[in-house]
Amino acid sequence: MHHRFRTAALAGLLTLLWGAPTVHAIQPAAEGGFTSASAKLPARAFNDPALDVLPSLQLDAQRDVMLQARIAPFQQRYGGSWEVRWDERSDRPNLVQGSGIALIPGRGNSLTPQQFGLAHESDINLGTVAAKARSFIDSVPELLDTAGLELALDSERSVQAGGDKPVWFIEFGQFHKGVRVDGAFAFVRVAQGNIVQFGAERLAAVTISAEPAIAREDAFQEAWELLHFPVDAQIEEMIEPGQLRIYPTGSAGDVRGERFGGVRGSGYQHVLAWRYVFRIKGDDATWEILVDANDNRVLKTNNLTVNINATVSGGIYPTTNTDTEVVVPFPFVAVTNGTAKVTDTLGIYDYSSGAATATLDGKYFKMADNCGAISLANSTDGNLAFGTSGGTDCITPGIGGAGNTHASRSGFYHLSRINEKARTFFPANTWLQGKVTANMNVNNTCNASWGGGVLNFYKSGPSASDPNVICSNTGEIAAVFLHEWGHGMDTNSGGAASENGSGEAVGDTFAFLETRDSCIGQNFRPAANCANCDNCTGVRDVADFGLSAAPAKIATPANLANDAGINCDRYACPYLQQGIFPYQGPMGYEGHCESYIASGANWDLTQALIARHGASGWAKMDRIWYASLTPSKSAYRVASGGTCNINASVDGCAATNWYTVFLPADDDDGNLANGTPNACRIWDAMNAHGIACGTRPACTGDAPDFRLTPTNSPQAVCKPANATFTIDTVSDLGFVNPVTLAGTGNPAGTTLAFSPNPVVPGNPVTLTVNTAGASAASSGPITINGTATASPGHSATVNLSIAVAAPAAPTLNTPANNATLVDPAVSLTWTAIPGVTAYAVEVATDAGFATIVASNASVAGTSWSPPGLLALKNYYWRVRASNICGAGSNSTVFTFKTAPIPGDCDETQSANAVFGSDVEGDVSGWATTGSSGSSTWAVSSARPSSPTKAWLAADITTASDQRLISPPIVLPAGETPLSLSFMSDLNMEPRTSGGCYDGGLLEISTNDGSSWTQVPNAQLLTDPYTGAAAAGAANGLQVWCGTRAYKKSIVDLNSYAGQTVRLRFRLSTDTSQGFTPHGWYVDDIRVQSCRSAPTDVIFANGFQAVTP
Repeated sequence: MHHRFRTAALAGLLTLLWGAPTVHAIQPAAEGGFTSASAKLPARAFNDPALDVLPSLQLDAQRDVMLQARIAPFQQRYGGSWEVRWDERSDRPNLVQGSGIALIPGRGNSLTPQQFGLAHESDINLGTVAAKARSFIDSVPELLDTAGLELALDSERSVQAGGDKPVWFIEFGQFHKGVRVDGAFAFVRVAQGNIVQFGAERLAAVTISAEPAIAREDAFQEAWELLHFPVDAQIEEMIEPGQLRIYPTGSAGDVRGERFGGVRGSGYQHVLAWRYVFRIKGDDATWEILVDANDNRVLKTNNLTVNINATVSGGIYPTTNTDTEVVVPFPFVAVTNGTAKVTDTLGIYDYSSGAATATLDGKYFKMADNCGAISLANSTDGNLAFGTSGGTDCITPGIGGAGNTHASRSGFYHLSRINEKARTFFPANTWLQGKVTANMNVNNTCNASWGGGVLNFYKSGPSASDPNVICSNTGEIAAVFLHEWGHGMDTNSGGAASENGSGEAVGDTFAFLETRDSCIGQNFRPAANCANCDNCTGVRDVADFGLSAAPAKIATPANLANDAGINCDRYACPYLQQGIFPYQGPMGYEGHCESYIASGANWDLTQALIARHGASGWAKMDRIWYASLTPSKSAYRVASGGTCNINASVDGCAATNWYTVFLPADDDDGNLANGTPNACRIWDAMNAHGIACGTRPACTGDAPDFRLTPTNSPQAVCKPANATFTIDTVSDLGFVNPVTLAGTGNPAGTTLAFSPNPVVPGNPVTLTVNTAGASAASSGPITINGTATASPGHSATVNLSIAVAAPAAPTLNTPANNATLVDPAVSLTWTAIPGVTAYAVEVATDAGFATIVASNASVAGTSWSPPGLLALKNYYWRVRASNICGAGSNSTVFTFKTAPIPGDCDETQSANAVFGSDVEGDVSGWATTGSSGSSTWAVSSARPSSPTKAWLAADITTASDQRLISPPIVLPAGETPLSLSFMSDLNMEPRTSGGCYDGGLLEISTNDGSSWTQVPNAQLLTDPYTGAAAAGAANGLQVWCGTRAYKKSIVDLNSYAGQTVRLRFRLSTDTSQGFTPHGWYVDDIRVQSCRSAPTDVIFANGFQAVTP
């Protein structure tokens, strides 16, 4: 979450504070709406080239005698065929890729979910994969050498990707004393259950201090003075108000794009810096500055704006504004019809009579049109047709408000559709689930932008920098929407590349995958082709500089300066936008122009996939593209020769280059050493554009051949029953040669029979395993080997478990027999028995199990937590194991006694309900006096704990100190434990680097409110505070914040026994975003004491409700 700047020192500078994301544009700014007259630019720019440090690779590491000793233990431990690309700067492998190491169950290995205590492969989650991946990293210290480094799972960049989700990309970011080392991480990539790639990106020991010598506010003030923005420049939005980061840097004397020549392992230095991101009032640029936190040097200034030089029921343009408008259903539109509703993907919603209104403020996108408001109502049948119209810019159909323009209708539709598609690949991505504002008909021309979480599309008209250049309304061109949305997706799926050329290629790739048109933004400039394009009035045509072109015109590093090609030397190199800040590709040329290399390669790959797979080739490219998006960074690297040099050595060999990450995204068997289904096509396309790596790999599905696919594995049988497997033999590309089958690895005493054998591909085979001679229980894989003329041969595995008798009684482990003070949320554990298919667990309140209170007959693992156990109760438990032969005997019975939960009375006491409020009845004894700012404490029915109402203070976007004070509560003396409990649901703004911006806290007064004391963490028996508030009235105090469903808080009040107290629930907000209309919900407030010699055991446990 972005946040506005918080500091009194800059009060004169910050006239308006609100959060927003990074900005990206479709074409060089000089060709769009930026002019020196309108842009508020700094007089000085800073760009420390040391921050551009990248791995320096030795591609033949296995031939290096010095490295062989590092690689050998790994090779001996795991075997297989592996390629190692060594980063000489860190003295660690940047990439190891090859034949695969089994990590989790998948098509590439014989692991089973049951071995992980799971029922199905689909139960495997990020936590499981990350834990296994981290163990693997720790198992190869000779290579990755992570001992002593702080690594933590990067949950944003660790994803399961692909349409059918066979690929996991796991990254562990580096930290130093809690501060993130930007761009440094170890990674593991898993395809079909196997590790096929792993390595380290810019990992190195950090020797500098993580404590800044200069305060955040002071550093920004000095940097502002050094930058010399115009005197009338005012900060409108402080998106990132100073985040402490450590950045890897190069060594002294390093030259960008040249190979590292120093001592191995000494190539990464580090600098501690403050990072700020902000906007200037009256200018849509988004600025990033990095300031050395120790000597106050401005390390980098960067304009994060990326422009696009180009493009619900209602009329939209399918591709561009020269198309005939078509009427389409608008998906995910918010409709007010009695209650709030949202249309489905077909534009349908549940109309319930009366007025229905829509404003194109949907579930995922909000159209904000500068031509006016958007609102369409219907009180008859609920159908909301936004209509069609002629003209451009602010012309409307005459209904739906002044903002019902072509741009708003088309933008809403196209953006909603690509967002919907992306959610199928990234269902857990929070940005895709959130809402983005799209500003339409912005009073500017010839560009569009993404930045600060906002999309901007401009009106038609002449360019501000060249009146002879006439541009269409960029909100009426689909490719423009898609390109700019692509920048947002790139930023919010793990982070874009540090240079700009790859980001522009990302935007263009998203655009052509949706429009299926190589011309990016047709009719962006009516009747004017893009530079050296054959027939494209958009900003670029990615096909014109691809394999269909003459060799000298293909977009490659060597052809960058070809006047008949992409001609990137028509811009200065290294390219500085407005002559101040870099907007470059990996080679230093202007970012939009250099992007042709990577986007052209992607277009050529797509065409190759279509040629091989037909129309499904588009879907193949979708899968490769979306699956590789998170781990990818720069499309390629400069290995040597430096920047601005068409003769430089350029390749795609780095671990985060596109060629390298496309391979695991495409893999289907967990083995990269044998190629992938489209590896040769990926290499061909990348190689044609000069950005592949190494030799051409095989496309595993290109020659006529056969495949073996078992359809009913695994199986379990009880001796002497036979196991019967069906194996489909699949013919690829017309393979007809008979296949002979044989099996290995079957358990001792068993025999195998295949029928028919040989078999003509395309026919099923039955494998029968005779178990009559099996001497012992067993479980494991049987390998099926197929051989045929003109085939290298193939194998498959089936998994078989054989039981020879019902299992023995399990041995119980924890809790130990007769254990006391056991947590009611206990986890029962026992020793595993080989071959067991399930365990049955029973928990009772008597040794004879007449009253069973919890049971589970199908526990897959060796532990189970019985639900609903009460405090201070005696329980008995037992376990029985089953296998395919049946159920075995019950274990010995164990017993344990649960501990009291905080605040509970024990069995020698009775509960005394001192005070209670469920917020359902009279609440006149409560007060909100003493609040400052807007106080929103009120009884709400929006989200009660029970039954229908709760207190709510909204997490508003203005500064407030909202206080809710209880009636006086007389606490008895000598009745301990004495405790308070309440339920709370949290929706308050957290701080991304830890702690909170907005938050709630609990206070207590013993003098009728004359003074108040915060209840400290030490008295919170459950649910401690989230962390310290960094702003607002609670600045520096411990508070609760974040988002969380209802949870019970229990507070120790023993020290207040015998006194009359008031409670105060206090919500502090700052001048930033919040979670309104939600906030802090508080319900079921109880105070209870415990009396000796109980008179009514009904009240021995739990907080009881009373009327205050």
